[in-house]
Amino acid sequence: MDNSKAIKCAILSQEIYQDFAQLKFADFPGITPGWINQATTDTQGAILLDATGSSLYIVFRGSEQRLDWHTNFEFSQKEANFKQAVIQEQIVQDRAQVYPYAAESSSGAKMHQGFVDAYFSVRDQIHTYLKSHSVSSVTVTGHSLGGALATLCAVDVQYNFSPVDVELYTFGSPRVGNSGFRDSFNQRVPKSYRFVYGMDIVPALPRPWQGYSHVDAEYRLGPRLSLNFVTQRFKDHAISNYLNALKEQAAR
Repeated sequence: MDNSKAIKCAILSQEIYQDFAQLKFADFPGITPGWINQATTDTQGAILLDATGSSLYIVFRGSEQRLDWHTNFEFSQKEANFKQAVIQEQIVQDRAQVYPYAAESSSGAKMHQGFVDAYFSVRDQIHTYLKSHSVSSVTVTGHSLGGALATLCAVDVQYNFSPVDVELYTFGSPRVGNSGFRDSFNQRVPKSYRFVYGMDIVPALPRPWQGYSHVDAEYRLGPRLSLNFVTQRFKDHAISNYLNALKEQAAR
């Protein structure tokens, strides 16, 4: 795991909460972002091409400021038929079918209904951008709900735009799918770094007993005990905690 890149992604995940009309990303001076915006699902983010033109960053806005918990905690899962609905392109049949498509895979992958709907609402925007830019690497990131959307985006990009190198950095992300999705994701996106600060409550949701599992790999930051157990679980979710902890870690 590249700590400097983790810090860069945490900064992006913090900056994306700002007003788009005024937003300038500190690590991308002079770069005009490709904006991701779908009002019907309140899904927002940005696509940033670095100065070399070969590396792309996709950052999703989370729910910390907007408290979009209706999307976050719509607990029903839906089995997505990836051959027809998610992939939407010709599948090379001799490829290892580890990423789930219901008709032809035994993985049984299921994902959170709200997260899938939110990501699908902006997926075409992302694909259109990627098809018009020849890049060798894509880094996807986000905090809270943004981390869930980033997780879906990372595996989608890996499947449709291989051999592009895909990395994922999430902060305080909830669980996205079941064990079938987790196993498929882990095989396809090994460069995945999921950060959890302190007692942040959001990574504990949805619950395992509801059929959800986290993707690998987890990196813990900050203290994990507090006398103010309930309030601390919400305070620890702030993206500023993640960024400060990563900076402190880098300074050691």
